[in-house]
Amino acid sequence: MNQSLQRAVSSFYNLVYEAQTFATAMARIDTAEQEHYAGRIEGLNWVLDRCQELEDMDTNLTSSSLQRILGEVKSDLEHELSVQRREKGRRADGREEALNFVADYLSSLITATEIEAAKTPA
Repeated sequence: MNQSLQRAVSSFYNLVYEAQTFATAMARIDTAEQEHYAGRIEGLNWVLDRCQELEDMDTNLTSSSLQRILGEVKSDLEHELSVQRREKGRRADGREEALNFVADYLSSLITATEIEAAKTPA
């Protein structure tokens, strides 16, 4: 995997981690929206757990291996979003919001990985 793609993967993971840190801080400050932020935290924690492989990623990981991992994460994320849309519980709005936020960045990262994989001979 090239250095730019590796930086993009690290940045993606760090973005999710920082969003979780921000939501945690906001939940402490904005008590009126505490449940909403609790949902965001829950959703972002789910993503961080699911993306643990990305944090510990090996620099020798191929673009196609990364593509497979990201595809699995996206599939799990889409399933979790469909569950959230059906439930609409106390924290569902915040959780769904967090998952949608991550889905946009994940789609961009998958596209970048596909482009990189196409450049690399099989």
